[in-house]
Amino acid sequence: MRKWKIIAGSVMAVASFVIFLIVGIKAAQISGDDRKSLQMVHIVMRHGARTPASTYPKDPYKDDPLYPVGWGQLTNSGKLTLYKIGQYFRDRYGNFLGERYSPDEYYTQSTDVDRAKASMQLVNAGLWPPKGDQVWGPLEWQPIPIHSEPLEQDMLLLVRKPCPKYHEEKQKVIQSEEVQKMFKAYEDLFKNLTDVTGQKTEDFEGVQDIYTTLLSEKGFNLTLPVWTKEYFPDKMYIPTVKSFVINAYNDKMNRLIGGVLLKKLIGDWTEKSNGANTKKAFLYGGHDGTIVNLLRTLKVWDEQIPDYAITILFEMYKDTTTNEFGVEIYLRNVTAAPPFKLTIPGCDHFCPLTKLKELTKNVIPENWEEECKVEDKNFVVPELHGP
Repeated sequence: MRKWKIIAGSVMAVASFVIFLIVGIKAAQISGDDRKSLQMVHIVMRHGARTPASTYPKDPYKDDPLYPVGWGQLTNSGKLTLYKIGQYFRDRYGNFLGERYSPDEYYTQSTDVDRAKASMQLVNAGLWPPKGDQVWGPLEWQPIPIHSEPLEQDMLLLVRKPCPKYHEEKQKVIQSEEVQKMFKAYEDLFKNLTDVTGQKTEDFEGVQDIYTTLLSEKGFNLTLPVWTKEYFPDKMYIPTVKSFVINAYNDKMNRLIGGVLLKKLIGDWTEKSNGANTKKAFLYGGHDGTIVNLLRTLKVWDEQIPDYAITILFEMYKDTTTNEFGVEIYLRNVTAAPPFKLTIPGCDHFCPLTKLKELTKNVIPENWEEECKVEDKNFVVPELHGP
């Protein structure tokens, strides 16, 4: 009997070692380097395909309730895409995360906007189908908490908490000779769009508002007005891209928007490297601006309009030969292709954490509340639109 216990114990030990080895190999295969061990993952993504969230005076659908979906809500095709993205994450990170969901190891946060919260629910449904004793009923689904801040207090994913200094800097950029010259080149487009939409359009942000409305109407299979054939999407594409550029134009602005989320990521990586963080993965759900602002802050954004469900993958590794911690960044901007590598200027794709901190120190706010203050007490923060 004792002999069989010894044999059984040996078999269990070998099996445990094999499982550990397989998990380690799978984690290394993500980066393509078996010297690296995956330590932590941050997923930052835009919500899925939605119905129109805003309209314009001459919009033929401005009074349409868009029943039964409603305005600014996920479409059915968008829901399915998000669920499949969750399954993709399960395939990519399953061995690292394990089969069982644990709130000690996994955390989800979104903006306090319906489509963002619903998007994270769908991704989690694909990522965390219940297994074993977590199966509670006939549904292949389990509830995963979605955390959020009140919209007017959000300073992580949408940055809607008032920051006068950011808006002061943005006004300086808009009034600069360089940007005014760009506006001048599109004066005819602004005038023509004002005429056909009934909405005063005098800058790139105005073009973006109309562009995103038309894009979502088309995606919801609504027939666009005849006039759109002349302008949408081609003539409106570059001005819409430039609207994102102006929102995150320089390091002063990036420090106050994208820098907030980047500071959180770096803090998590630092804690993990010190053994002070038990989390394995974070999932963040935001908006187009969330993606652009973060990528602009890291100086890795290839100017484009962020598609629905565009995803940034931050993978923190430990080099087992040097014990050095570092981060690799990937962008998944289409679901039909694998994510591609993003490399921070001045660093390799595997960017050591110490070097990453040095390269980004100018865009990390030390005291966001204080840095958001302006000297002009009469400065008025402009009315915010969206999300």
